Amino acid sequence: MEAKLINLVKANTKLIQIISYETHRIHGMLVKTADELNRELFIWNRVEGLKKWNDDKRSFEVEDEEKQQPDLILEFFIKDENENLILLLEDFYPDLTEDKPRMIKTLRNIALQNSQNKTLILSQPFLQLPRELEKDVHILELPFPNYEDLKAIYKKVCRAHNIPNANNPDNGLIESALGLTIMEAEKAFALAYIENGSLTGAEVPLIIREKENVIKKSGYLEYYHPKEEMKDVGGLTNLKDWLTKRGRGFDKFAKDFGLTYPRGILLLGIPGTGKSLTAKAVGNLWHFPLLRLDMGKIFGGIVGESEKNIREALNIAEAIAPSILWIDEIEKGMSGISSSGSSDGGTTARVLGTFLTWLQEKTKPVFVVATANDISQLPPELLRKGRVDEIFFVDLPTVKEREEIIKIHLEKKNRKAENFKTKKLAEASKGFSGAELEEVIKEALFQAYDEVKIMSDEHILEAIGKTFPLSRTMHETISKMRLWAKSRAVSASSDEPEVLEDKNKDLPKLKQESYNNPFI
Repeated sequence: MEAKLINLVKANTKLIQIISYETHRIHGMLVKTADELNRELFIWNRVEGLKKWNDDKRSFEVEDEEKQQPDLILEFFIKDENENLILLLEDFYPDLTEDKPRMIKTLRNIALQNSQNKTLILSQPFLQLPRELEKDVHILELPFPNYEDLKAIYKKVCRAHNIPNANNPDNGLIESALGLTIMEAEKAFALAYIENGSLTGAEVPLIIREKENVIKKSGYLEYYHPKEEMKDVGGLTNLKDWLTKRGRGFDKFAKDFGLTYPRGILLLGIPGTGKSLTAKAVGNLWHFPLLRLDMGKIFGGIVGESEKNIREALNIAEAIAPSILWIDEIEKGMSGISSSGSSDGGTTARVLGTFLTWLQEKTKPVFVVATANDISQLPPELLRKGRVDEIFFVDLPTVKEREEIIKIHLEKKNRKAENFKTKKLAEASKGFSGAELEEVIKEALFQAYDEVKIMSDEHILEAIGKTFPLSRTMHETISKMRLWAKSRAVSASSDEPEVLEDKNKDLPKLKQESYNNPFI
């Protein structure tokens, strides 16, 4: 990034905007740039006024406290006698609003200057520019610190606290801080040392705890600690085999073999069939950090905020790579894409465009697991090959899979599966989803507890009889989903799906004239 900034200044780029929360890191980059190009470096903010870099003292010194007004600092930059300089304006964006056209025009005039040795740099935590300046300003977005950057921060903390072995850090400790800014990493390392009295691999959980707190502040990302494993997922043999094989694509030898990192999968299907459970289990299977992205919280009320949020979320996922980005019920966040231009000013369309472009062009090992219940609300762009590696359809479990699921939930409740007629229970629960079978076991337990009896097959059969599964209440919808998926998705199960009877066909139907329901 420093090399890119130096090249931009050499290329006579008049206006540059650096997007980052890390003020000290920006200062460091500019000091190196000014030193490389033999230029004077000034920084300005509305609190401290104008300061100049003193290379001998290695610090910024006050140049003019009175130059706190934005128009005065621009006059300083424009003066002919002030040449061969770089000027950084910190958090200047409040003075670039629509009600200050003179300030915007001044910056446009600066962009048209012929001077070869003046560069004006704007720094702020987020991207915000008036439309008039979009073509005149070059945007630089600072990525999260890499391994070497964090290693340098580790050494700095070790020196500050007189910690031995500063030159031989634990690799796991440094990697655990990926996704943090320089300041956040410094705080996390120092706090871990203060709490435990050492800074080794044993402090990794403390660093991860701090990382979780930072990620939660975003409001739309959650660092998820999965307890679920693949053995907790009943059925879905094809999907499990695929995930096991593709997981090897992240091996250190896979790239040399000619493989690229797996991109991700889209799990479509009926609610309660194990899509989210599988997403959680992948984190344990591959031993990758699992980030849950809430698409609904991505959208903000301020213009440009939604696009900023999605970019920041994707940057965090890349910074801690290899990682898994789990997007649950993605269709809810992308609904309304067709009317986005008229209903929300195109925000949904731009967010989707940003996400899809990243999904196709990303080079970091971030594996996306997106789940969806309502196929009709998914934008067709997401379903195109190349965005994800595979689209799986997760159907209702077959009789064999239902027996496996019943055994799993019995074992979870400290009941031995061999004490139950699981095959009979599986046959009796035709059309039930995995989530419904879990609730059946819970209901049977409550019933047995109320009767002060040991739970038996009869309790489970009674609970099955009282349950109205989705296969009955959503029979037509499930039939349409199966028809759609037959030629567009891979079945997550190796077994043929069971034919479901429409048990609603014999129910008396209300006449349209007696109850004006448009859905009947």
